[in-house]
Amino acid sequence: MMRQGDRGRLVVFEGPDGVGKTTLAQALVDKLIRRGVRCEYFSFPGREPGTLGRLVYEVHHDPGKFGIDRMNPTSLQVLHIAAHLDAIEGHILPALRAGRSVVLDRFWWSTFVYGIVGGVDRDSLDAMIALELESWTTGAKPIVAFLVTRQSPLRREGPDERWRELRAAYENLGREQASHHPVETIYNESSLDEALGFVLRIFEREHGL
Repeated sequence: MMRQGDRGRLVVFEGPDGVGKTTLAQALVDKLIRRGVRCEYFSFPGREPGTLGRLVYEVHHDPGKFGIDRMNPTSLQVLHIAAHLDAIEGHILPALRAGRSVVLDRFWWSTFVYGIVGGVDRDSLDAMIALELESWTTGAKPIVAFLVTRQSPLRREGPDERWRELRAAYENLGREQASHHPVETIYNESSLDEALGFVLRIFEREHGL
């Protein structure tokens, strides 16, 4: 059985939509729980009922439900940052302090990447990210970030050209962030078992198990 220290570990999965990161993140949590590791899955911006994250998720995906006809890309990313801060302080950091590891589906990377590709002003985006990073740097740093990628998406939710722009932006950011914490790229072109096996080996290495 795996043993865990007093403080939980943060593991991040990132990448554009349609690469299989949610499936991998949830599979990792299931496997770790069966091995005796106290851990939980959480996704940004959050979908739990009664949370700011759930509200932001619904505003993002169904703005008409709230009478919103149009939304500036910068405003949308500010909403996501607010949801992230609420989840970090209210859920993620308390879980880590209580000794539960958190497998996080999306990180601040997504705010940056989708903001850049969506045309958000870079200075505004950097200011938003700095606000979120303040919470992370004072509370937690990932033991590893898994950047999940593919040649083409498993499902198409928009133009192929935009998806390729997102993939390239994630890859560039992953290279930059590798100097701050471990970043491992998963080329998710084979079976779930093969990808999960790779993830588990890296988790055990970085966890010190």
